[in-house]
Amino acid sequence: MSIFNNRDEILSHGNVVGRRVVLDILETGLQAGDPYDNVTKAVRIEGNTLYVGTDEFPPGPLGALPADGPRPAYPTTLEFNLDRVGRILVTGGGKAAQRMAEALEHILGDRIAAGHLNAKKGDRVALERIEVTLAGHPEPDEDSVRGAQQIVDLMHTAREGDIIFECESGGGTALITLPAPGLTLADIRELNRVMYLEHGASIEAANAVRTMLTTLRLKHSRHAGAATLIQICTAERATDALALRPKERHALNEYDYAIHLLKDVYCCWDEIPEAVRQHLLRRDPAYGHLRPDEWVNKPHYRVRVMGPEYMVNAAEARARALGLDAGVLAVSLSNLDSALVGDSMGQIAHEIERRDRPVSKPGVLLMGGETVVAAGPEAGQGGRNSEFVVSAARRIAGSPRIVIASADSDGADGPTQYNGGIADGLTVERALAADLDLEQELRNHNTTSVLCRLGDAFETGILHTNVQDLRVVYVGK
Repeated sequence: MSIFNNRDEILSHGNVVGRRVVLDILETGLQAGDPYDNVTKAVRIEGNTLYVGTDEFPPGPLGALPADGPRPAYPTTLEFNLDRVGRILVTGGGKAAQRMAEALEHILGDRIAAGHLNAKKGDRVALERIEVTLAGHPEPDEDSVRGAQQIVDLMHTAREGDIIFECESGGGTALITLPAPGLTLADIRELNRVMYLEHGASIEAANAVRTMLTTLRLKHSRHAGAATLIQICTAERATDALALRPKERHALNEYDYAIHLLKDVYCCWDEIPEAVRQHLLRRDPAYGHLRPDEWVNKPHYRVRVMGPEYMVNAAEARARALGLDAGVLAVSLSNLDSALVGDSMGQIAHEIERRDRPVSKPGVLLMGGETVVAAGPEAGQGGRNSEFVVSAARRIAGSPRIVIASADSDGADGPTQYNGGIADGLTVERALAADLDLEQELRNHNTTSVLCRLGDAFETGILHTNVQDLRVVYVGK
């Protein structure tokens, strides 16, 4: 069964041949982002021994190490004699957390003594031994806080000899929001609205501020006590992708960098709640990033089981299997304006169509990552994927060969229930016939509504992972 619930509608108009190819490639890539199988490779029981880690999924440091300090050595595989293990607990939060925990339930069975994690509202509860709180995303809600507190309470029961598995993935910043003392959920929601939704901050910038305001996300070591902590991680960045590190981030401490972003980069310091400003100005290290002394030389590990390269590589392999000349522009093309990237990809598609470069016809270009939309206070219904597609549609108007699509690996494009969409050379003509002004809709960031009207918005439902987006540029023969 297709993950596109409205596949027949999408294939009922436009460049049907090209659309079918693009849906095939997209579906293969999105399905490859499922972390379940990789967890079963990384965590296994043989006899009475629990093994965690392999050559492909080695244990590593839980946080950033100082450049000038000692670097601990980590084995390729952790081994635990189950006769000597106390309780096994499973915690976590994020869009892929429940899927990873499903694999742990399959592997560990009744050896799991207790567990609690937060997943996104609208998801099914798929776990039998681990409790699940369905919480708010992209805006945290009261259930985010309630579930996060239950996770902390459970972790505080762990003792030496116990193992805590923490299922970590993108989306956790909202899903396991636990405000620091002096802050409220309303404070954090308003910060999120102003910085991320209204001013179009990148996810890295938004998280650089939001993690200063909460006490659980990326800080589980503070709650693990003497237990062994193993983070099973679905990562949003490729293993070789370097996060943008502006010179200010190197020169400033974490609180000063957050203040710099709010004051100097996004110019919204005066728009955020007073309580948030005062919290950041206090610069209390108790609520900052984990310090190396909080986890180095402790049995705290991170095992990365999934990332965007799995999704993009699978899509590339499928394209080649279909006989296409395939190329990957970037596994993580991020933090650029969605509409500008869409327009640029439309121009590159014409270069392929006319000159057979950078790939030859029939060919496809692929890219992952997350672009951004500075929606403003009066935005319509839209997201970064739909904005990319509608912008590209203007550039490829009239082409009989080009089809462009974009979807989020988690199943939802921004705050909408849809998941990006698709456009071809007939999209602008069909929009005009429907009395849609694409330029105006782009200015209003109302692009999901456009794709819905045209029958070109993807409906996938929640996909139980979070490895950013997959964009496909196809040029037929």
